[in-house]
Amino acid sequence: MSLLDGTFSSLGIPEYRRLWTGSVLATTAFMMSFMLVPSVAFEITGSNAAAGLAQMGSGIAMFVVSPIGGVIADRMRKKPIVLAGQAIPASVILVTGLLILNDSITVPMLTAATLIMGLGFAFMGPARQAWVGELVPRDALPNAVALQSIAQNVAQVAAPMFIAVLVGTWLGIGGTYLFMASLFFIVLPLTSSLPNTPPAEKELRPLRAELLEGISYVLRDTRLRTLWLGFIGMVVCGFAFQTLLPGLLEEELGRPASAIGPIFLALAVAGLLMSMPLAGLVRTPWAWPMMLAMGWVMALGFVLVSVAPTYLLLVVAGLPLGIGRSGFMLLDNALLMSSAKRAYHGRVMSLAMMGFGSQALLAPLWGLLADAIGVRETLMVVGVSAAVVTTLIGLSWLRIRHLPPSAEVALGLERSRAASPGVDEKLVVAPLPGADSRS
Repeated sequence: MSLLDGTFSSLGIPEYRRLWTGSVLATTAFMMSFMLVPSVAFEITGSNAAAGLAQMGSGIAMFVVSPIGGVIADRMRKKPIVLAGQAIPASVILVTGLLILNDSITVPMLTAATLIMGLGFAFMGPARQAWVGELVPRDALPNAVALQSIAQNVAQVAAPMFIAVLVGTWLGIGGTYLFMASLFFIVLPLTSSLPNTPPAEKELRPLRAELLEGISYVLRDTRLRTLWLGFIGMVVCGFAFQTLLPGLLEEELGRPASAIGPIFLALAVAGLLMSMPLAGLVRTPWAWPMMLAMGWVMALGFVLVSVAPTYLLLVVAGLPLGIGRSGFMLLDNALLMSSAKRAYHGRVMSLAMMGFGSQALLAPLWGLLADAIGVRETLMVVGVSAAVVTTLIGLSWLRIRHLPPSAEVALGLERSRAASPGVDEKLVVAPLPGADSRS
């Protein structure tokens, strides 16, 4: 099987290829912004808590508004939502860069900027993921969702590379923000060129009723519920690293908070290299076991990072953290989307996005804990928490792994099996019996 037939098969669809390319560029800009925000805040105040507070705005927006964004994504055309969700953060990044260049930036301003960007993500994220389900056939959906995670990993490689090169030159942090804003001159035309596909046909009901229906749909299906709650728990743990890294560098290793580029680059490269083979496994019996393995690798990475005595060893210790975090998120997202009906894709992914909102809301708490007990000790707490979450996911999977798939998911698996003989669907995406039929 060639790479085009396996890992990158969905890129053979022209519309999806344009969406994927735009996702890489937009996510690169977003990643650069979120990587730089804690460092800017820490350099202003010298406080771990302030570094977390600056990220809190996006958490409030995504945690509170994302479920509503999911309802909107399921009942409206996705193209205008995605365009608006890209244009608004682009404007915020541009203004933030100008404020930094003028030495006018403050922590409250950074918090307000992340709040506005979070609102854009709250609507764009569910719509973009649901749009994938309209641009590709059902049997290609698991691979397409996995490739969206690879797009994120590519961005995680590109973002620290750009930071390391651009921040260290005459551009500085302010000029780097302007570079990030310029990427949207490519992203917005790419998105504009995509078809304005109609949503799944359904009776429109009050927004509150559809929101509650989406939550109920996830909660009553053990498999969806496990994937959703597991995703939230692991995102909260996985992205605590970004909050704690500036303090670890300055307080423990004698390095400036801006020296984050090489570390993020190492994490991202490791995650990207692991994501390539994982994208080809999302429709196989190994998807769930590999997801659990990635969770344990991430937990181990946090433990190693917490005891790394030098900057170089910190970079090396971060490799399993990058592998585990990226691998877990890729597999969880692919399993979550391919286990849900198309009519619920927006709401299901909006609930998953609450994980990113949760981690941003908890970022100040991680910072306060680091100020109270030490940043190394806090990293160890995060690692233990990730191990506990992975164990709970594994125990739930052992109970449900042999349950048969629902009718719609079985149809997608039948097509996948025709394209990839030998796939055993029992361990891949089978929801509880009758879960979809009740919807």
